[in-house]
Amino acid sequence: MKYLVNGLLALTVICLTPIQAENLTPKQLVGWKQELVAIEKTSPPTHSMNERIFINAYIADTPAKRTQGLMHVTDLHDNEGMLFIFNPPRRVSMWMKNTVISLDIVFIKPNGTIAHIRGNAPPLSLESIASKYKIKWVLELNAGVAGKLNLKPGDKLVLGKTD
Repeated sequence: MKYLVNGLLALTVICLTPIQAENLTPKQLVGWKQELVAIEKTSPPTHSMNERIFINAYIADTPAKRTQGLMHVTDLHDNEGMLFIFNPPRRVSMWMKNTVISLDIVFIKPNGTIAHIRGNAPPLSLESIASKYKIKWVLELNAGVAGKLNLKPGDKLVLGKTD
């Protein structure tokens, strides 16, 4: 009987785990494509050369998704972010309208290298945060994450399917 109860408990946990994981997705982003992207560290000292840091990124690859971005999202884990794709590459401006969490904004050149990082962009701000160069991608992360990961200009975005 003890084994039956333990087995049923384990089965219940296994069956409920996907439901709980799905509920972790902010409701504004349910149904959005996600991809595991990597940043390859090219700058010491905190990380060894060519170490990769992985981020589970929501993909903003349409004008509507780029406009919405992380608006109204109230919680984002440190291993999550949003990857905005600009094709063709161009100078871009970001803002924090209706974005209720502070973010680090990572501007990435067409060759995949980080151009510059705007840390701790304040929530709900209408300030224009502009790229200094033509940009193909912008990666938004929780405020402070870029610093914790020691991301620097020159580190490289490594993509799987998303380009």
